[in-house]
Amino acid sequence: MNITFDLAFVDGDKRKYIEYYEMVLEKLSPGGYIIADNTLWDGHVLEEPHHTDLQTIGIKKFNDWVAADKRVEKVILPLRDGLTIIRKC
Repeated sequence: MNITFDLAFVDGDKRKYIEYYEMVLEKLSPGGYIIADNTLWDGHVLEEPHHTDLQTIGIKKFNDWVAADKRVEKVILPLRDGLTIIRKC
C-alpha cells in the first residue's frame, strides 16, 4: 500500500523521536509538514542531561539530527515546551 501524508504530528517516546521522524519522512509528500512536540523539553535541552535521563538525551539527539538534515527546512517555535515545524523539500 502506497500511502503518503501531507501532515504528521509527532509526540511519543522521546527516546524514539529519530525513528518516528525517519518513518514519517519516508511517507511524507514533498512540501508536507511534520510537527514535533516537546522539542525544548522545559528548557532541559539547554543543559547537559544526566546519563540516566534518556528522554532529554533523545530530544537533544533528535534536535541535532533534524538541524543537520538537508532534506528539510525547519524551525523551533518556543511555544510551551517547544514545537518544531519541519517541511520536506
